[in-house]
Amino acid sequence: MIRLVLTLVALIAAVPAARAEALITSLSTHRLQITSNFVGSEIVLFGSIERDSQTVARSGGYDMAVVVRGPRAKIITRRKDRVFGIWMNTDAREFVEVPTSYTLLSNKPAEALADLDVRRRQQIGLQGIALQTSRPGTNPEGTVTFREAFLRINQARGLFRENPTGVTFLTPTLFRATIPVVSNTPVGAFEVDIYLMSGGVILARENTNFEVTKTGFEAFVANAARDNGLIYGMAAAAMALFTGWAASVVFRRD
Repeated sequence: MIRLVLTLVALIAAVPAARAEALITSLSTHRLQITSNFVGSEIVLFGSIERDSQTVARSGGYDMAVVVRGPRAKIITRRKDRVFGIWMNTDAREFVEVPTSYTLLSNKPAEALADLDVRRRQQIGLQGIALQTSRPGTNPEGTVTFREAFLRINQARGLFRENPTGVTFLTPTLFRATIPVVSNTPVGAFEVDIYLMSGGVILARENTNFEVTKTGFEAFVANAARDNGLIYGMAAAAMALFTGWAASVVFRRD
């Protein structure tokens, strides 16, 4: 009898809780190919909010946050100071597993979507991004300054951004978002997390992804450097020697 009760409890616990709202989303493309003259592009996200038959429309309406994260990498942020009249690196922070690009698209400013604790748990918005460092440096208390510098530099490069008007509700349950892909975008897999919110509470979450790849001669060079490093290095050295010799011949003074 006890075993039967435990089995029933386990089965009940395994049944997923019913959700009042669910998200259905689709990207205009899951693969974007770029060349050496790439100047930027856009990927469109379409979605709808599905409610079960017993759920009525929420009086406060819905909010939407779309978070796009680029490939993760280890990034070092350094600080330079003048030492004996020479600018030198005096301290640094190594941030691990950091998205190389980050975009928040929403229908209102990040601070109006939810409180800071919720945004930090889900890493929604620039204030909510978690930057973990493996090296505390010579001044562990200064990590906050390095974090701010890291965000400021990447915002200036256009890789980290927030757009509080990036999500448009076409109807109360249909929405559209345009994901910008800047000219200096990193290459690799991008994660897209879509959050449905209301009154600062996350009601549903959906995720998808797309990939940015190189094509043409640039892709050939990148693949050669990755797959045949020795041959690529020898070819690069030979080309440098040939270029130097050719320049000496052309500009030789008799």
